[in-house]
Amino acid sequence: MAVASYAQFVGVGAQYADAKGKGNAIQFAANLSFPYWHEDNALNTFVSGGIDYTGGSSPVAGLNVKPIMLTTYFSESLFNKYPFTVMAGLDGGYLFNFRHGKNGVVLTPNIYIDYKFFFVKAGYDMNVTAGKEQFFVRAGICIGMGTLKMLPNTKIR
Repeated sequence: MAVASYAQFVGVGAQYADAKGKGNAIQFAANLSFPYWHEDNALNTFVSGGIDYTGGSSPVAGLNVKPIMLTTYFSESLFNKYPFTVMAGLDGGYLFNFRHGKNGVVLTPNIYIDYKFFFVKAGYDMNVTAGKEQFFVRAGICIGMGTLKMLPNTKIR
């Protein structure tokens, strides 16, 4: 419960995954992440940890525990000036694939965009242990950076 109450990104939505040209049905997706390192740095990068869950028949679906999520928001001026947030990231985690396929280490380069309570995340999941990969687009509602920006005078620094 304590982890959930301090989470910076909480999202629920749907995901479309496409593995090697074989589109999969729309599937449920939920995520939770929290930053644990955000020092001043030239790349405007922070490190988070979290959990993603996707239910469905795609080859990289299941519970993905992500202890390392490197993310950049590009620049403080862009972050502070606009009501939407654009971030690029690389997630590293371990997938527990409950239905089909193998568990394994998953790397996910991605782009995340949010505005108020809505988000879109697109990326490429690579289960390097099982040799499975997929492109995905996820959209839904969230409590994230865009939600925090709705508060008066919210700035990154």
